Amino acid sequence: MRNVLYLLLVSLLLSCTGKQTKYSVSDVPDPKKSDGGYISNPDHLLSSEMVKNLNDKLSSLDRGGKAQVAMVLLHTIGENEPRDFAHKLFNYWKIGDAATNNGLLVLLVEDAHRLVFETGKGLEADMPDVICFRIQQDYMIPYIKNANYDQAFEEGLKSISAQLYNGNYVLNQEVPEATVVEDRSLIADKPAPPEPRGVVSAPAEPQGLVSAPRPAEPDTDTDPGEAANAAPVTLAGDGEVTTAPSYAATAESYFFDVPKFGGGTFFAVFIWLAVSAAMMNVFFGKKPKQKRKDDPMPVRMKDLPNDFLRPRFLGLLLIHLSVLFSSPFLARLIGWPINFFSTFVIYYVVWTIFMHVAILIMEARAKVVLRGKDRHDQWLSYARAAYRLRTAKYVFPLPFLWFYLVWLKRRLDRLRNEPYDCPNCSHVMHKLSEQEEDVYLKKEQVIEEDLMSVDYDVWKCDACGNRLILDYTNVNTAMAECPHCEHVSLERKQTVTKKRATTSSEGWGITTYACAICSYKHDYRFTIPRVSQSSSSSSSSSSSSSSSSSWGGGSSGGGGASSSW
Repeated sequence: MRNVLYLLLVSLLLSCTGKQTKYSVSDVPDPKKSDGGYISNPDHLLSSEMVKNLNDKLSSLDRGGKAQVAMVLLHTIGENEPRDFAHKLFNYWKIGDAATNNGLLVLLVEDAHRLVFETGKGLEADMPDVICFRIQQDYMIPYIKNANYDQAFEEGLKSISAQLYNGNYVLNQEVPEATVVEDRSLIADKPAPPEPRGVVSAPAEPQGLVSAPRPAEPDTDTDPGEAANAAPVTLAGDGEVTTAPSYAATAESYFFDVPKFGGGTFFAVFIWLAVSAAMMNVFFGKKPKQKRKDDPMPVRMKDLPNDFLRPRFLGLLLIHLSVLFSSPFLARLIGWPINFFSTFVIYYVVWTIFMHVAILIMEARAKVVLRGKDRHDQWLSYARAAYRLRTAKYVFPLPFLWFYLVWLKRRLDRLRNEPYDCPNCSHVMHKLSEQEEDVYLKKEQVIEEDLMSVDYDVWKCDACGNRLILDYTNVNTAMAECPHCEHVSLERKQTVTKKRATTSSEGWGITTYACAICSYKHDYRFTIPRVSQSSSSSSSSSSSSSSSSSWGGGSSGGGGASSSW
């Protein structure tokens, strides 16, 4: 028995000592605190010569103001997710310059088989997500698969430098072909922020009804015109003469003798003014302003409004007026005090009723707007409406809204996937799979699918061979339509401030948009609002504090890419 216990104890100790070190964000060695370099290589996945060579090149990039690049190679990070770990490590070290946020983190996790790029906000224009992904796939993953980390990081840094200096990540030398990997998707967008909550104040004292004053005894010499407006007189059982309240007095007590508002009421109204404007914009959107004399910025697909209904100012006016007139009535009807809580609840109820009415109006408007349009155009309009209302079901978790969105999802599926009849021979066409359809797509269409801006469906007739290609725009994409080639491939490349805003004057700058397909480029001018004195002083203090940081005080913008092998 003792031998068995001894063997169990020895095996347990061996298993514990056999485990390799797991790293958290604070445990990753910071090269700035050791040798002042840019590479953290605690598991010696890179050779010493390669670390010195890469450090020299990374130092040149940093001194030239192009980017501050940190490279981290770890055997394991435990149970942490690599992309989330990279984001936390980036902000923990504060990679990049505090003013330009030009940081880049290259993280390799060996046991997870993941390579992650995390970019600062100021570097997203020069290093967009799709370029980060291509550098990984074309110049790093092929060597990493063979455990040749030296060559992978050397070629990756060459491609990064070419992109930063020349605007083109492609190198002249040949590299091995990359095989298809499992993770080809870029990182999704961040979730939306929650609605603000106020502090519930103590309820005020309820206000009672104001009774009408008892009229004086009727005068026999009263004028006939005054007698018509006098209150009716009745005789009580004991012979006492009483006067019933007139209609005018009752109406005045309900509509003109408004109960007093508590201090929290105005705070609740202020909150709902901001929240209502934000929800109106999120749920319905607004039509982009296109002025003839201006050069308007490109409109992203995700910013396009609902095609069926855009209440905007009239909707907000209706909501606020409904709350204004219903609050005193409800206060007298059910005895509610008008305070923060009651005002908040009334606003929520009015918004709930408004959303249900708006959906009914949308359906009525949809029949008019979509009259004469084909299934493809109907799908796009309904897709925009569904995208706008996706968050409303969580703000107003009522069955009617959920049923409508479920019905809308089924309608979109039917509009897109219901078989077409061949226009040549009238036979039923069938839809090709994602792998089969690439053969019939043009190069530009394949690039759009890689950018995740458009998804194409190809329908083929088996009888006559006729093909039908339909484009379904991703209503959640940040891409815009290129005015030159008319593909959804226009993206922001860089933003340059020409004149900084001050406390006395506005500033302005130039945003450059470029097409990923036809190389069309255009500069759009934007205005920078004047800064207040408080924000100016706070920014100067933050810049001075960040200058003392070893890395530079930058922060992650959430961009980058992730690849597996």
